[in-house]
Amino acid sequence: MGKRLRCNRCGCYAPRDLTSRAAENWNGKWEGGRLALVLCPPCQTPLENAEAEANDAELAVARADGGRFLPDPVLCITGTLEAPGTVLYGRDHLQRISTAGQAETVCLAPRRPADTRCVPIAGGVMLYLSSQQTAP
Repeated sequence: MGKRLRCNRCGCYAPRDLTSRAAENWNGKWEGGRLALVLCPPCQTPLENAEAEANDAELAVARADGGRFLPDPVLCITGTLEAPGTVLYGRDHLQRISTAGQAETVCLAPRRPADTRCVPIAGGVMLYLSSQQTAP
């Protein structure tokens, strides 16, 4: 993202480094594979805060289980675009590409082994690779 994010409710700027401690309690909502809403800690409702905590916990458990998070929109396939294989995740993204004719925002995770698992979670997908392959 090129522009600096601002809270959608009060307009204050998010920290420049979104991985910093200052950005820890900022919350984002994803819709249709895009960041649709950014909220600073004081503007979050208790329900939004609880939802973010639940998503963080789900992500932590998935990473501990060997998963790797890929943010949407992403397309995971066993083949390549030149030699397509099975679509493991992202059929809805493919449908949007065919309808809108735009693919520049979609990340491609090709050459996944057939036993790769892709599990949708808030904001993306957890990719569980076979033991023979390293993450993209």
